[in-house]
Amino acid sequence: MMLRKRSMWITNAVIVLLLVLLNVSGWGDALRDPDARNTVASTVFLMNLMLPVGYGSLLADRLIRDSRLGVAPILDATPASPTGRLAGKYLGTCAAAAVPLAVILFGFAAVYSVTAGRPVALAWAALAYAVVVLPAVLFVGAFALTVPLVMPAPLFRVLFVGYWFWGNGISPAVMPTTTQSVLSPAGVYSNQELVGLRDFTLAGPVPGATLNFLRPEATPATAWLSVGVLLAVAALALGVAQTLRTRTTR
Repeated sequence: MMLRKRSMWITNAVIVLLLVLLNVSGWGDALRDPDARNTVASTVFLMNLMLPVGYGSLLADRLIRDSRLGVAPILDATPASPTGRLAGKYLGTCAAAAVPLAVILFGFAAVYSVTAGRPVALAWAALAYAVVVLPAVLFVGAFALTVPLVMPAPLFRVLFVGYWFWGNGISPAVMPTTTQSVLSPAGVYSNQELVGLRDFTLAGPVPGATLNFLRPEATPATAWLSVGVLLAVAALALGVAQTLRTRTTR
């Protein structure tokens, strides 16, 4: 159902359009850049910095709507286990969020492959999608399902937008933040070390910044560590969601 919601596609399209309009000449240069690896990595960085704000907000009512629509008791009476239904809801909503992102990323990679004559960009896009985009979707999706169980969905959306830019966009030199850390769902370690962004430093310790214990030196190993940490935190959030739902139905 989420894939058929026009709001999902419109929200992503509006954000992408704004990104293009803010730097039209820069995108034109990117489409001619012979460095396919860095071009894809730069594009994924912008995608993962901005698009989660949209799909994270849209996913916020996916779990609580069953109770609001009065179908939760019916679902509870079915043979499917609560854990299985939660997993299905989670994977379904994450898949719905991931499909438009795939269209955007692979669409860009296809256009770039033609304009720059670098079809290898499609392979780099596949890697970036797997290690940068999908972990962010799974992380955001877990919290978008869980947190609205303890607060109104509109409040979650407001707080989520604030958290996203605090935890992924603010420099650690300015204030305590998880930016450039293994806890950054923007996938900074994996984008820098596995995909290969070279324009600027995304991950690693910042001199004088707080929370530097969350910013080990950026290496392929710490990039995989970051992916694992994000998935583990997402699993923990889903465990909390299952506990909250179990207590509610008793």
